Amino acid sequence: MNCFESLNIKPSSFGRRVFLSLLLFTAVISLPALTPGDELEVAVVQFQVSSEIIRSEEVYYDALDRAMAEALKDGPADLVVFPEYIGVFASLIPWYPYLRNQKSFESVWAGVRKDHPDLRYIRDLFIREAKRTDAWLDKIWGELAVKYDCYILSGSRFNGRRNRLYNQAVVYNPKGRVIYRQDKHFLTEFELQILGLNSGSMTSATGFDIKDYHINLTICRDTFLNEWEEVLDEGDLWIDIKANGVEYTEDQEELFTRALPARLGNTEVPYGITACLTGDFLDLFWEGESSFIYNDSGRIRYLEVSEETDSFEIIRETLP
Repeated sequence: MNCFESLNIKPSSFGRRVFLSLLLFTAVISLPALTPGDELEVAVVQFQVSSEIIRSEEVYYDALDRAMAEALKDGPADLVVFPEYIGVFASLIPWYPYLRNQKSFESVWAGVRKDHPDLRYIRDLFIREAKRTDAWLDKIWGELAVKYDCYILSGSRFNGRRNRLYNQAVVYNPKGRVIYRQDKHFLTEFELQILGLNSGSMTSATGFDIKDYHINLTICRDTFLNEWEEVLDEGDLWIDIKANGVEYTEDQEELFTRALPARLGNTEVPYGITACLTGDFLDLFWEGESSFIYNDSGRIRYLEVSEETDSFEIIRETLP
């Protein structure tokens, strides 16, 4: 589930992290002044997944509830952002018995196919679970949005429509209602060939509004394609949710700069967020650097960056 696979991009010989202190300093001194009460408080959850969270619906919900509590322990926020794929794991809760004694994705699928010959492809399993999972996720995310009185971008899940399967992000308002859905458009080879996903429409990616802020959204590999610069040229915030399924090396650090930082600088959108999934699941794992960035007339400045790239972390920022 690596959103960067099949991209032919040459890495830099050095990383950004050595310059982080200078970037943070120059970002702060060049930001516009805040107007109390009008700003947007945003918390990003760099969620750490494991096979244990799908032992039951109760365990899964508790993991999300604890993440929300941690995100808001230093004060309320208008919006809490979760990363790509977090909702996909909920689809596998009924199949947890197959995971308990297995160590690889392939061995689990072999066991499922043996007992369920009607499931010819992996997508068949996810399509079977899609309606139930979507309804249940709407219920629990809605409850969390009401409980914590905020908007929640709940990462992404697999949504099934007319025997087609999409990687879909969903947003909830403080009343617990779904206000926005967006399907991933540019899919990875894994999503196309192994999972059998279908592409969403770029024209339906209209974004959503909180207070007086218009927020754009792209899902992982989408953000590498400059076609989005025309579609999402205006707005106040651009969010990129990711599940980067390779080790976060210096090369990957450079690769991340070719996603949202490269897109944002060619638009009129002033702020950007990258939210990354971390953790491991069977023989799969995810690492990445979550961040807030500022588009200073085409120059990208980093306002906040996660300290770790392979574990749970919360980063927050107040946007004017």
